[in-house]
Amino acid sequence: MGNIKKKKNTALKKKEYIKDSVKYFQEVGYEKANMSKLAKILDVSVGTLYKVFVNKENLYLEFILYQIDSFSQVLEKNQTKDPMSNLKIYLEHKYNYFMANKKSIELSLAYDPFFVHKLSIDKGHPMDKIFKFLAKQFKEILKDDKRDYIHISILFKKLSDGYAESFKIKKFDTSNIIDDTIDLFLNGLLQHTK
Repeated sequence: MGNIKKKKNTALKKKEYIKDSVKYFQEVGYEKANMSKLAKILDVSVGTLYKVFVNKENLYLEFILYQIDSFSQVLEKNQTKDPMSNLKIYLEHKYNYFMANKKSIELSLAYDPFFVHKLSIDKGHPMDKIFKFLAKQFKEILKDDKRDYIHISILFKKLSDGYAESFKIKKFDTSNIIDDTIDLFLNGLLQHTK
């Protein structure tokens, strides 16, 4: 009984530490993150952080999962009955995050594309919920049972990643970025259908 309670306490601490480290990781990113500095921010010992997360990489991977889960919750909360509006909601929240944060998750992943593959996930890919959300929208828009909508969702995510990464490298006018992303992607799909 005591062991179960201890595991629950550790899981709660872990979740709180991750939640409280979001601002730090957004400001400094993975490469410049320092466990000693983070321990001070969290008001815990460095040993406690290592006991809960083992190393910086594991803590950052947990941070990524937390961010993905938070993003997925935002999509679910703001979802409408219109699939095109839902794609715009996805892009709006994604672009707002990446353009507002100097050190985004995607930029860290750009330098190590296999970083996310290091996640030890028993329940599938960490982006599954988001891919399923997008797949549902594309299925309603394209209405073609022969398509692999998860594959289409991954491609759509990658296109929007490209816009976000491009903006990080060289700023550009983003006033139409959401419509531009959707137009480029859907027109490409529609051309492929002909």
